[in-house]
Amino acid sequence: MPGFNTLPAVGGGGGQANMTYVASIHMNTYNRSWAQGGTPGFYAMYSTNQENGYAYFVGTGTTTGVALNRLANISHSFTRIDVIAPQNDMVSLYKAKVKSTTEFSNPFANFSSFPSTITSSGNFVLPNNALPLVNILLTGGGGAGGYHGGGGGGGAGVVKLTAFQAVGTTAVTIGGGGGGGGANRNSGGRTFFGNVYAIGGGGGGHYDNDGAGSNTDGAVVANGGGGGGHHGTHIGGFGTVQTTSTGLGNAGAPVWHGGFAGAIGGRHTTGASWGNGGGGGGGASQAGTNHTNNNGHGAGGNGHTSDISGSNVEYCHGGGGGNHNSGGHGRGAAALGGGGHGGGGGGSGSGHTGGVIVRYYIP
Repeated sequence: MPGFNTLPAVGGGGGQANMTYVASIHMNTYNRSWAQGGTPGFYAMYSTNQENGYAYFVGTGTTTGVALNRLANISHSFTRIDVIAPQNDMVSLYKAKVKSTTEFSNPFANFSSFPSTITSSGNFVLPNNALPLVNILLTGGGGAGGYHGGGGGGGAGVVKLTAFQAVGTTAVTIGGGGGGGGANRNSGGRTFFGNVYAIGGGGGGHYDNDGAGSNTDGAVVANGGGGGGHHGTHIGGFGTVQTTSTGLGNAGAPVWHGGFAGAIGGRHTTGASWGNGGGGGGGASQAGTNHTNNNGHGAGGNGHTSDISGSNVEYCHGGGGGNHNSGGHGRGAAALGGGGHGGGGGGSGSGHTGGVIVRYYIP
């Protein structure tokens, strides 16, 4: 019997080229442990009945799980394989021999591409003739601005996915913008594309409150809302950085933009009852502008600029702070996920709704 790493290729007319057959096991029960060892390399476990199941390649201190009927790179040696699969199936192990390659730069350049902008919850259906890989930008909902010298709302977080596998129908949930603002410091909601999500921006504090964020009220927001400034100095909320364990995932080379704080709001120097709200944190590139005195407004932080829609657009900027007499100075309409402006004597600005932009490719 030749050694494991010197097994000959599959003989006869069947089999797949460069896939070396190792052995098979019968699933007497749905859970079997197989004392089969191997060195690092590419492996596949195939179900004879083409059933779904899972195999765990167990090494010393390291275990890698792989779905059945899939090729996987096992980067460590292993001493056994634990299998979960339907009873009475037969599962076969193959080791693959692959050639080295180099990266194919700019792979989508020669394909026609189309953006699909989604601003309401539902489903994204990939066209039948499109590639199963798409580029995606997700934004949460922007935070609401506070009222009566309130802080600006924080911009939502931006998640970008490149060559993300999308097949058939994917569920989409759009995060709403924070509404009303004021004492509630309403934050924006989360936007989901399948299991991947982008969190919303923090609400701006009203005239006598800090901005919403993890440092003030426990809210988990992408970028903090600005602090209010009518009766005194109030701080902005902190932003939060998403990770692979908090909705970002691993597929599609995920990139996160956000994590900035809202700005400080402060009392006007010439009027005890006047105040200037701080700006909300932006969606990508900066915190809001502090404002502790004078007649101006704290500016909202810049958002993230992307050309996924076909032209450069800024997403998820922070809202400007307001003062006693007038609302925050705007940055123009947000494409998606921007924070609302702080309000003047009565009102406050609602945060912008989140959204998803999917660019798909047709050969």
